[in-house]
Amino acid sequence: MKNKQLILSVVIVLGLGITGLQAQTMYVVESGGEQSSYALSNIRKLTFEDENVTVNQIGGTSITYEIANLRYLSFDDYTGVFETEQTVFEINSFPNPVNDILNIDLSGVKSLNSTVSIFSLEGKMLQTKQITESGIISFDVSSLPAGMYICRFSNETEIKTVKIIKQ
Repeated sequence: MKNKQLILSVVIVLGLGITGLQAQTMYVVESGGEQSSYALSNIRKLTFEDENVTVNQIGGTSITYEIANLRYLSFDDYTGVFETEQTVFEINSFPNPVNDILNIDLSGVKSLNSTVSIFSLEGKMLQTKQITESGIISFDVSSLPAGMYICRFSNETEIKTVKIIKQ
């Protein structure tokens, strides 16, 4: 599906007319982050066959890329746009199973505009707290019946969950 979307996107862009885009360069970025750029004035032909894209240059050089290994192909330079900081924390709860007080360790959290919530397995939110500082937060779960619950951490960019068991 991803390959078909990439092919369709390129065909649409080419169908609009490269000159209308005022693009001067085509960028091919592979999954590993390696970027190749081609001046449009040096491209003779661009073909999509057998799950590959081939760039045929005017000088006779041909370079083939496997579509499954491409991050994107574009006429705009998106270098750095896709470089996101990877999360280095995991949500940890203890004790688990819990009787009365559940502790959630959020020591590695960088975004303090976050929420931690406890949900039933049916998806009903039972408790929630806004997070304003990293560290360990506590929930009093003594009023919850014994069973399994979901604890969810969420902020602007990610959601992390962990199962908890109430005894």
